[in-house]
Amino acid sequence: MRTLFNQISIKGYSLEIRENLRAQWDANFGIIPTPTPYPMALDEYPRLAAYAYYRIMLIHLVQNHEADASTVYNTMQEKFGSDPYGQPYVEMATAFWNAYQSTHKIYDGCAAAIEYAGEHPDILIPLGSDYHGAQSHIYVPVDVCPFR
Repeated sequence: MRTLFNQISIKGYSLEIRENLRAQWDANFGIIPTPTPYPMALDEYPRLAAYAYYRIMLIHLVQNHEADASTVYNTMQEKFGSDPYGQPYVEMATAFWNAYQSTHKIYDGCAAAIEYAGEHPDILIPLGSDYHGAQSHIYVPVDVCPFR
């Protein structure tokens, strides 16, 4: 059985892709020549996927499913621990995980993740910034862990 997820094709997005799409639109009306499509960003998927694993880990912990959270955390490390784009999110998850493991309090894990995000603000840009348009939510460090 095919799921809805198997039928959806998620495409990358950047300012360059937006400008290229606008130029292609203009080309349809003869305003400019048809531009060459802009290549997809190779860094987008590992960044967003690693962050998604981190957030899934948080959800499992909030639901008191520590074994499931551990599985997600370990999978995240395997998939993105050596990826240069996903690694910063793995490091943030590790900061969270280590703090959480010492006290078993989500609050302490969140404090560690927020501190990591504050020290590495560049990891917030792909998650939400004016890069995505004027109406996008602009991520701040506290956004990486809403359970504090």
